[in-house]
Amino acid sequence: MKTLQEEVRWSLTKYALLPVLLLMLVGLILVGASWKHYVVNLSDERRMLAAEVLAGEIHDYEERAERVGQMHIDPAALYLSGKKKAELYAYLYHEVNIAHDGTMFFLLDAESHMVLGNRDALPEHLMPLNTSWGILRRLVRQEDPTAEFVLRNDGLQDLVIGSSMRGEDGQLQGYILFLVPAEYLQKSIASPYLDFVLEDRFGNVCLQTGRDYGSSLHKMAVELHGSDHVLTVFHKQQYYVTSVPLAAGELTLYTVMPVSGLLQRYALGISILFAVLAFLIPILLISIRRESQARAKAVAEEEARAVAISEVRRLESQFNPHFLFNTLENIKFMVRLDPEAAQRMLVDLSQLLRYSIKGKERFVELVEDLAYTHSYIEIQKYRFGKRLVYQEDISEDVYDCLVPRLIFQPVIENAIRYGISADGVIRVAVTAARQKGNLKVTVQDQGLGLPEKRLQEIRQMLSEGADPAVHTGIYNIHRRLQLLYGRSYGLKIDCPAEGGTLIVLTLPSRKEGIDI
Repeated sequence: MKTLQEEVRWSLTKYALLPVLLLMLVGLILVGASWKHYVVNLSDERRMLAAEVLAGEIHDYEERAERVGQMHIDPAALYLSGKKKAELYAYLYHEVNIAHDGTMFFLLDAESHMVLGNRDALPEHLMPLNTSWGILRRLVRQEDPTAEFVLRNDGLQDLVIGSSMRGEDGQLQGYILFLVPAEYLQKSIASPYLDFVLEDRFGNVCLQTGRDYGSSLHKMAVELHGSDHVLTVFHKQQYYVTSVPLAAGELTLYTVMPVSGLLQRYALGISILFAVLAFLIPILLISIRRESQARAKAVAEEEARAVAISEVRRLESQFNPHFLFNTLENIKFMVRLDPEAAQRMLVDLSQLLRYSIKGKERFVELVEDLAYTHSYIEIQKYRFGKRLVYQEDISEDVYDCLVPRLIFQPVIENAIRYGISADGVIRVAVTAARQKGNLKVTVQDQGLGLPEKRLQEIRQMLSEGADPAVHTGIYNIHRRLQLLYGRSYGLKIDCPAEGGTLIVLTLPSRKEGIDI
């Protein structure tokens, strides 16, 4: 079962650390949302847009090539007819310049000789053209348009799209080729946020923007090849890579986003967050421990205070029943012997009883408590007569000191009860004076005193807090003073060499009460 301190600590820990952990969770969620928005979504969005552009370009020129291929033009006949050549040139030039992309077109005969084009000669990187390799090899065997990338001397690759030209009988008559420059394709898909790499089915890099992501053999870097929605390292830098197939799987378009700087910022932010948490959590735990200890201590003190209040009230309510019984017995006999004396005893007893149950006022001035103590002495004098000798030596400068109510009566009662001297006289002397900031009150009798063993038993009882049936009045006074003022105050008992018993009360010299 948890202690109060453990329960308080757990509650404080839960409600103190919860906002801190929530802040950490929110920070991680923001990092994840930032990554999702600025990396994943942006890569997907740009990749799909670039894929649409490239697929559109390829499809557009394939359609143009297919239209030209279906015109059933014999390129060899153009050598003989300048008019037809001019008409076809105007048509092809119009088709190319619709896009204004610097695309070149070339019309070849069946022997792959150039018949017509918007350049005087075929580009060097297309030479030599023959049916044993390259795009012409594929066009000889198929009627559908086809496309491939051709490497230039500067390392870039132009896109070549062509279609075979056949007669009505299906015989091969020539070829139409469109050459789209690499610069145009790069410009059409370029993005300031990431780079693109276009790879063919053999792993060759056909097109790329930004930095070079290929090998010395123009192959796709192995760190990036086949990657899709993954984080990878290339040349000691981190990249987020996605991919999508194009041209019926013949090509693959990759997006390559450099994220090293972003990840460093994320790492820095998370490190700062964890550093703050590592700094705050120990402080919170220490504060929680101290607060739980303080609260547990406060509760314990409040419980102890409640117990003390209860015990003080119990001790205050204890009025010696023997005194009350003996006084009533005396009044009973005095009513017959001396009615006036009995009346005075009743008045004194009623004043004393009224004072003992006086409201909530726990502290009174010394002079007031003495006045009611005198009522008690008067009652005792009716009982013992001249055998009771009571003396006081109290300085007037302590009259205004506040003392617990009825603090002296039990001690004086004890002195009267046990202070009968050898000659049968009861002598009780009371003094009160300030001493080192405290109020010292002594009550001394001239009786026979106490045996040494009995004196040690009483002292041990006062020291250990025992509450035996005997000497209840002395114990009550001692206990009350310690509950009210602390363990440095209380009652001491001694038997002087000259005889009798000496009781010393020590309490603060206060002019204001305490809250209890």
